[in-house]
Amino acid sequence: MSDHDHADLLRRLHALERDRGFGVRGQGSEAWALVRAATAAGCEVLRARATLVQADVLQATGRTGEALDLVTAAEETARRHDDAELRARVHFLKFTLHVVAGNLTEAWRHGLLSVETLPDAAPGWLRAEHLLALTVVLDDVEHSRSEVFAELTRLARAESDRRWELFTLNNRAWWALQDGDLAAALTLVAQLRSLSERHGIALRHADLDTIACVELADGRPADALRTVRAALARGDGNTSQADHVVLVQLTLCAVLRALGRPAEAEEELARARDLATDRDLPGMLADVEAFQARLFADRGQWEDAYRARLRHDEARQALHAVQESTKVLLAQAEYDARSARRDRDHYKLLAHTDALTGLPNRRAAQDHVEGLLGGAASGDVCLFLLDVDHFKHVNDTFSHEVGDAVLVGFADVLRRHVSDRPGSFAARLGGEEFVVVLVGAAPEADRVAESLRVAVADRDWSGLCPGAPVTVSIGTAAVREGHATFSALLSAADRRLYVAKRAGRNRVATGTAGVPTGS
Repeated sequence: MSDHDHADLLRRLHALERDRGFGVRGQGSEAWALVRAATAAGCEVLRARATLVQADVLQATGRTGEALDLVTAAEETARRHDDAELRARVHFLKFTLHVVAGNLTEAWRHGLLSVETLPDAAPGWLRAEHLLALTVVLDDVEHSRSEVFAELTRLARAESDRRWELFTLNNRAWWALQDGDLAAALTLVAQLRSLSERHGIALRHADLDTIACVELADGRPADALRTVRAALARGDGNTSQADHVVLVQLTLCAVLRALGRPAEAEEELARARDLATDRDLPGMLADVEAFQARLFADRGQWEDAYRARLRHDEARQALHAVQESTKVLLAQAEYDARSARRDRDHYKLLAHTDALTGLPNRRAAQDHVEGLLGGAASGDVCLFLLDVDHFKHVNDTFSHEVGDAVLVGFADVLRRHVSDRPGSFAARLGGEEFVVVLVGAAPEADRVAESLRVAVADRDWSGLCPGAPVTVSIGTAAVREGHATFSALLSAADRRLYVAKRAGRNRVATGTAGVPTGS
């Protein structure tokens, strides 16, 4: 894929993510088109980001299980590609899912991770979205929410992003109203209206609902009525959540009640009930029935008020059932992800472990040495190639079972001998061949190799193969990091090992000459 094509896909993706607050429910077709385009281009990370937009749409329309499947797949892609921005988006989607489940502790954790995981190079508006979501679960202890709002305002202004300024003002006004600070709420909604008018940006249902609630709290129900009527006149094409229009409808009922127009409030409440029922929103339906009970109580219809409260309780129970179902789905997804990670780690360990001795195998040794040669080492990279002397004689004389026991014992000697040396590594290449890798000065490594030879010779092997001493021949090679390959270093050590065997075995042949460099 060309840089131009990648940039175009990224632009389309950012446009979707950036417009989330203005209509996530209408983003499904473009998200699907972007998934197809990213798949065709072979761009897995962008494809996963686009599927997260699809998951957002599914979650907003109540299809939580399907959303979770996409989030889990995207999380695996983030792990495989080690992509921090994608990982942050996964945490953001998990945050929204836990909010729906009413699990605010987990929502807080994922919301915080969605902010902390974002790399410094991430767009400011993306960080702003994650911060704004976090305010849902923050309290104002030690001004934590206030500090987040201040950072949101700074980010929005730094990018001249007026929409994010509007988002921030709306949320600040709402929380000020909830905290009982009407003066601050009034100032903020005035700024909200002014910013919208100056830059020609239409206010969302959520913005207008906040303004109407503030106006109502300020004793201006007539102004609040004009505000909610303006919101409802737009339909619900630009709302990002299924319950926003129902929320505005309920605010209208409260305004009409405050104006002393209960009959109209009843009519609007019936519309709100129909919307909440059609859209399967038990939480909003519970709010509808609670308001209905108040209207009946206003007229002294106590029995009807009681029945409305019973319907309210039923709706709350239905909401609780939805939340519990979502919690179960989330818990299962987390369990499945942990199990997959454990299985992946287990099979990776098996693939890099010698079954007989429990030491790392040839593949693990190669990966380790190539990592050192690639720049992870600070000093000489020293490799010992060790071969158990006359091992065929042990097998032929005492049995293969005894031979296996000797190899296990030999591995134990290696493990014990190098375990207290930082950066040391021992592995079985196969048969009776083993390697030890050290990082440091070559002369010190030569002394370690000799002490290893002595440790093998001094071990009591008589319980396994009486009368047949077990010794080892060792060939060593050492290079500065970055100047050889694993195979070149191993070949050099193998040549030294041949020298040690030709000289009579049970000895060490050392030196750095003969290791090809620059390969």
